Amino acid sequence: DDQDHRSAALRELAEETGILAVAGGVVSAPELRGQRLFETLRAEDVTLSGDSLVMVSRWVTPELAPRRFDTRFYLLAASSTPPVRLDSAELVDHCWIKPSAALDKHEKDDWPMILPTLAHLRWLSRRSSVDDALDSARGADGRTLIKPVRAEDEALIPVHLPDTTFGET
Repeated sequence: DDQDHRSAALRELAEETGILAVAGGVVSAPELRGQRLFETLRAEDVTLSGDSLVMVSRWVTPELAPRRFDTRFYLLAASSTPPVRLDSAELVDHCWIKPSAALDKHEKDDWPMILPTLAHLRWLSRRSSVDDALDSARGADGRTLIKPVRAEDEALIPVHLPDTTFGET
């Protein structure tokens, strides 16, 4: 059960971008932060929808890393591009961009990225649509961990997410 992780993902999305995932889609959050935001949502009977998130993968940092993370990655479909209100303490900028275009920016050294981001963008770039990405991710349950490892020269060994749904081999 990853309900706590879904709740954390929804909270971070709301606090850092001003986007709320609710039943039926995404909406803009009131311009509040932290506890005040969630007290206001409760008072207005707004319920965030953990079911709207589709797990893509679960990554754990290499064992020898100075700091360890156990991170889940989710997809959230939006029928339109909602307005984004950045938390400047957490994020510096945003844009809506196709995965292949983001990878091009990385290749040109315009956007440095870490391995999990690159792996997910590569996986997404092979999807034909948002629905294809959601369908391909369905079945990921978080029990299968992606654990990048370091080669003898200290480089990370590349990780590739499956081309088909997670339930298939």
